[in-house]
Amino acid sequence: MLRPGDAAPRAQVRDLARRPVDLSSLAAAGPALLFFYKGDCPACALAAHALPRLAAVPGVAVAAVSQDGEAETRAFAAQHGLGARVTLLLDEAPFQASDAFGVRATPTWYLLAPGGRVEAAAEGWSRDDANALAANAAALAGASPVAVSTAADGPAFRPG
Repeated sequence: MLRPGDAAPRAQVRDLARRPVDLSSLAAAGPALLFFYKGDCPACALAAHALPRLAAVPGVAVAAVSQDGEAETRAFAAQHGLGARVTLLLDEAPFQASDAFGVRATPTWYLLAPGGRVEAAAEGWSRDDANALAANAAALAGASPVAVSTAADGPAFRPG
């Protein structure tokens, strides 16, 4: 797993139109939150509710990096209301981008500072981690912090 201060690797995935996207480039203009997930992962399903709330923070790019195929990725996005503000990306087998980022479990979260340095990282689902990532992302973007998860959203923790 990458640690704060590490440079984000140049790792390519594809968008749903099958165009290549370099993950480190998502933070070229501002902070970016990367959410690596697998659709059948229970912790990923718990965590997904936070993504649209994170994407509502002005100046923060949010990308859900799926380890599934296109159909499963679209179904997960629809089921969890990811909407247009969350960029959906595919890291299909052999999961080269996930390997480059050191993803050991899903979900894995990375907050990239403008320019592509890792600002923060977390594995699994933790309400405290999600809210800390959101506060950190907002600070990097010069925006007001938002709580992306409350007790009403379900369990506070679930390992990936």
